[in-house]
Amino acid sequence: MRIQPQKIMCAMDFSDYSPTILSYSVALCKEFDARLFLCHVVMNVPAMLGTSETSLDPIQLQQSHNRSAQEMLEKMAAEVPLPCEVILGKGDAADELSRIAQEKEIDMVVTATQGQSAMARLLIGSVTEKLMKTIQCPLLVLHTQKHEFFPPPDHGIKMDKILVGCDFSSDSRLAFEYGMSLAQEFQASLHLAHVIKPTEHLALKPENDFDLSPGDYYRLTSPTLYLETASEKHETRINKIKEIRNKLIHQLHRMVPEESQHWCTPETILLDGEPYRELIHYAQDEEMDLIVLGIRGHTLLEKLMVGSTTHRLIRQSPCPVLAVRQNN
Repeated sequence: MRIQPQKIMCAMDFSDYSPTILSYSVALCKEFDARLFLCHVVMNVPAMLGTSETSLDPIQLQQSHNRSAQEMLEKMAAEVPLPCEVILGKGDAADELSRIAQEKEIDMVVTATQGQSAMARLLIGSVTEKLMKTIQCPLLVLHTQKHEFFPPPDHGIKMDKILVGCDFSSDSRLAFEYGMSLAQEFQASLHLAHVIKPTEHLALKPENDFDLSPGDYYRLTSPTLYLETASEKHETRINKIKEIRNKLIHQLHRMVPEESQHWCTPETILLDGEPYRELIHYAQDEEMDLIVLGIRGHTLLEKLMVGSTTHRLIRQSPCPVLAVRQNN
């Protein structure tokens, strides 16, 4: 599966980070010879602004906001060194961006997150996190608060190392396909990682595949995980966990299509702990340039209470994160 985005949409919020987000989008378009779309969504002016005699007319204020946003988009478009289409949306930012992306058949949306407090995410969530729940195309998220990884406007994107998080779901398999394609495009090294959670149960089967489900093993001594079966002898437990880990590594290698194995030999990694935290640490230690993940989390409870691995990782990632989902 070769990924060749032909339409890339840059979601602008006119913050101080907009120029760097635009630079990244332009560099991507140059790499793929893609068409650029500049998009900004203007929020609707609440009718309550017109309740007093001294307040501005909400209709006039809305029109003023629209004109100002249109002018800013056109000014930015004029400075872009390639043809682009300007799009002004109105309403809820996440809903509008999703609608526009579908209407224009966008192949990739580039946006950014500046991080939020836990209370703010609990009450309203960020535009990026809302967008992740509805967007049908891949979403490339840049973390603009602490990390400076953006390319200068006249330079290409540095993408020498790509990390793909894999839990063997259909979503992570799609993420691997994107990661492998991008590794081929940028001639980057590909790192394929699976994170074993301390509460995860791995059931061995006669064939090479295996089942993963919440359950039965725990950490007795760091860094080794043991199956929780009291009747097993210590040595037997150690041998079984070694067998499981070997099967996991084998399964990661099997993800690479046979026809791709002559150029793609990904580095396979097993990590132990919370997936989002371990992937972040690995990305920092190995100086990754991109992380690719499937959007969906493991459980509904995880999504409702603490957010999926993808959501949590995006807030703290030291590099851009490409989130992909299966089309409905």
